[in-house]
Amino acid sequence: MSFLRLATIIALIWQIFAPHPALGLALYVLIGIQLVAWFGPQIARRQIEWQRQTPAVLAPNESGEVVITITYQGRMPLPYVIVSEDIPPALSHAARKRWVISLKRGQPHTLRYAVQGRQRGLYWLGPLRIVIGSVLDRAEVQITEQQQIPLIISPPILPLPFLNLPAGLSFSQERRFSLFDDPAQKVGVRPYRSGDPPRRIDWKTSARLGALQVRELAPAIGRETLIALEMSETAYRGRFARDDRERAIIAAASLATALINQRQAVGLRSNGYDPLTAAPMVSLPPATGLDQLRAILAQLGRIEPVAEGDLLADVITAELALAWGGTLVVIMNAIDERRLTSLVHLARGHLRVAVALTDPGPTDLVHTRSYGIGAYRIDRNGVIVPVM
Repeated sequence: MSFLRLATIIALIWQIFAPHPALGLALYVLIGIQLVAWFGPQIARRQIEWQRQTPAVLAPNESGEVVITITYQGRMPLPYVIVSEDIPPALSHAARKRWVISLKRGQPHTLRYAVQGRQRGLYWLGPLRIVIGSVLDRAEVQITEQQQIPLIISPPILPLPFLNLPAGLSFSQERRFSLFDDPAQKVGVRPYRSGDPPRRIDWKTSARLGALQVRELAPAIGRETLIALEMSETAYRGRFARDDRERAIIAAASLATALINQRQAVGLRSNGYDPLTAAPMVSLPPATGLDQLRAILAQLGRIEPVAEGDLLADVITAELALAWGGTLVVIMNAIDERRLTSLVHLARGHLRVAVALTDPGPTDLVHTRSYGIGAYRIDRNGVIVPVM
């Protein structure tokens, strides 16, 4: 019990048994002070707004800053406000940040703290709690954020060695599958640039416009890659199942980064679980650019395994949105006859198929290659390496 409440009770009892005008006035003053102290924070809670600026995705060992801006629009200043926010241990050494501030009308107050990505995953910041206090009495009102804020730590990106993937990639040696232009499919003209072959010059258009124009031709084969990542727990067995899944994720992230940096179109498909949406992971069709890479890394950062599933069965029945001659790279733990049959079925179509294994058997890679399917091993760090 606070001093004001105790004094009020004593004055009230005294006034009942020994009424006095001065004591009655003091009693009214004590009651008024406590009413103001109680109603003040109740009114102020509706006049406080806050915004949080948080990095959506952080790379491993990358530092970021969370900025919280609190604005108060009330008439009376708030002498003290306690702000606290919970932080996952994987992002900071401190499990909770706590500040004591005072707020004036219309004056924003900015709070900052640093976070650092340590381990891949989806983390939640908050909830943010604001406690409004009163100096007149022990009267506090707490405002709690209704929804936490997600922060994704993406998987590590490792450099890849030279991979002779069986498709029209920039580092493929199979030139018959490389990107070429179809001379029968003219899509337009553009101004001549240094290095354009003379046979591409459109002489009629050039004569009409008075400047050299070059024919734009449609590509006959798309340079696209779809990464299919196995994430069911039944596909990864043994004591090192979790490590194998993490290495598979790292391999997928590294491959996507390497291809998009080569201006290739890359997509992602997986049977994993998305904790952000509480639903199966949404497939990303092949596309180019940094936005596509950010979307892939964000999905790989928060993906979690499912109890059971068959990735190859899903891939066979799904619309992969891959152009003719595109590459399907399947990343999984090991391969058996059933899975190999599925890969052969995919390879007989218009796709080029490769598989990267985290824990291959003694003859898995050789046996897979005998069917014309590219086979690679994922080393202990998560790097896709060719096996000679």
